[in-house]
Amino acid sequence: MQSLEKHDYSSELGASLARPGGSIDKHLMNRKQRRAMRRRAGEPSFGSAANAALTETIAELYQAAVARHRAGALVEAERGYRDILVRLPAHAETHTMLGAVLMARGRTDEAIRHFQHVIALKPARRSAYEDLGRACLAAGRLKTAIAAVSHAFALGETAETKALFAQCVREARFTADDGRIRKLMLRALSEGWARPRDLAGACISLLKLDPVVNDWIARANSTWPARLPAPELLGSLLVPMSRDRLFGHLLELTPITDVGLERLLTNVRFAMLTTAAADDARDEGMLGFYCAVARHCFINQYVFSLTPAEADQAQRLRASFERALASGSRCSEFQLAIVAAYFPLHALSNAPLLLGGSWPQCVRALLVQQVEEPADERRFAATLPVLTSIEGAVSATVRRQYEENPYPRWVCAAPPGDPIVLNDRRPDQAFDVLFAGCGTGQSTVEFARQTPAARVLAIDLSVASLGYAQRMARRYNLANVEFGQADITRLAAIGRQFDYIDACGVLHHLADPWDGWRTLLSLLRPSGSMLVGLYSRLARGAIVEARRLIADRGYRPIPEDIRRCREDIMAADDGSALQSVIQWNDFFATSECRDLLFHVREQQTTLREIRAFLAANHVQFSGFMLDAPTLQRFVGRFPEPAALTDLDCWEDFEIQEPSTFAAMYQFWIQKPAVPSD
Repeated sequence: MQSLEKHDYSSELGASLARPGGSIDKHLMNRKQRRAMRRRAGEPSFGSAANAALTETIAELYQAAVARHRAGALVEAERGYRDILVRLPAHAETHTMLGAVLMARGRTDEAIRHFQHVIALKPARRSAYEDLGRACLAAGRLKTAIAAVSHAFALGETAETKALFAQCVREARFTADDGRIRKLMLRALSEGWARPRDLAGACISLLKLDPVVNDWIARANSTWPARLPAPELLGSLLVPMSRDRLFGHLLELTPITDVGLERLLTNVRFAMLTTAAADDARDEGMLGFYCAVARHCFINQYVFSLTPAEADQAQRLRASFERALASGSRCSEFQLAIVAAYFPLHALSNAPLLLGGSWPQCVRALLVQQVEEPADERRFAATLPVLTSIEGAVSATVRRQYEENPYPRWVCAAPPGDPIVLNDRRPDQAFDVLFAGCGTGQSTVEFARQTPAARVLAIDLSVASLGYAQRMARRYNLANVEFGQADITRLAAIGRQFDYIDACGVLHHLADPWDGWRTLLSLLRPSGSMLVGLYSRLARGAIVEARRLIADRGYRPIPEDIRRCREDIMAADDGSALQSVIQWNDFFATSECRDLLFHVREQQTTLREIRAFLAANHVQFSGFMLDAPTLQRFVGRFPEPAALTDLDCWEDFEIQEPSTFAAMYQFWIQKPAVPSD
């Protein structure tokens, strides 16, 4: 699935195709290390002077090949590694490094064979399975990649192994499982090996392997929009669903990005509503499931379809609950969860009274999400510094959108990776960072966690978004990030300079993206780097088609019309441009769907226009941020290393594969060390 989310800063800043499992510097050796290398390689030790000379020669050749590799002389490095393997075919380290060179040159299938040689030679070496997993991932062989990483887990767990597993399953859709993958997926989700959204598709495919769940999805689709019989649904489905830990965690962490499962959950919510008056002496696990559904609806901003009769029934239940709360009467735990599945609890009259009661843990977690945390966000928003004025009609309308719908609503950050090193600085060397248009702060928080030496300023038009971002920064105890309200078009007035600027999701929402980009460049220090995001005109045809539908039917950017628009799109004929909109993850939450389809200002561009801007402003294009399979396809078509930063080559590639930049163009640029005349 495509996603419009910003960069995940838990991954390395930049793509390195030549890296099998770490820096090649670790392969530069002294004599003692060479002897250890020979032992690891399983070389025969005959004790003769001839064999001693051979092993010393191999070590010298290896050292020379690695030095060429490190210098970027890949052809010469490959020749050197192959020369070693002619002399000593069982040299595991050389197979590893040759595999890395072949990956860098886009010859993934050959690289895979060499990594398989390493496994045959060293079956207990965890890193060999990791290397194979990365290569298979780049080749799009997800099943083999996941199997390789699963073997690596059996040999020992590391943070890198967990991150690699999460990478492998991001695009995976399972058709079978013997239980081992489900266990790993549950751990990945509950232990936070990646952003929950990145794991959602694979988790959903596992849930749909359950024949009972799959049958109910088919029934929900066949009768839609009519609702399924509530007693039957509750009796045969909710009990097993309530005991599924993977499903429960998924509901509490991220929107469900599947139409059939969304329709089933819409039916489940309605079934909960129809039994709201029933006796509460139900299974405790069922209460936890009700709360999970409510938390899920809050995360997706109540995007589920709602019939007029259902809406009226939900309003009556809310009013009844509010009367009981005001009078001090006992409030039903199940009714609380059902109300929260239709309305955010902080919007109820006397909502703070809910915090004083004694509740089960699942209800307490629901109250934290829907009452305590929104109160924290409002408090933080009220104290944010205002760094610039906000001027112009476009800035005012964009601000209004994100005050009403902060984007996106996220629950937890990806784990931090190695500290980001900027322009050859030491990892502990401080540098100044600007996040321009930080939204609710997911990328900002992940960057600040990963790079504690950075001094981060994050700005946005929307104080509601900034309040959310501040709350999440406090959650992760971040002391190196500050938030402020500001308009990028006025940002030069703050009088600050930055070594790195993230402008990944903001320029295309300005009245003049190019002028805004020039403003940010004026704040970037010489030799500084910037991450830029812009929408591709070629890749967003389906979005343009959806906006035509919105205009034709007069839909407004309000929850009721967003829900109706989504129903129209889901009902579109198979193969139509509208159907492809469903492939965007942003389709499955109200604020994100508004950002995707109803945005008050979106401008699209082309690589040709980007190239002209970079040339006119004397900045260097440093490369795109893309997934490994796409990079490998590009390298296979344009094998010269210089092609990776050649926008003419990328323009040709995009014409052949128009969906390459469906999310957006995301790329790095660097300002020259000395300003051009």
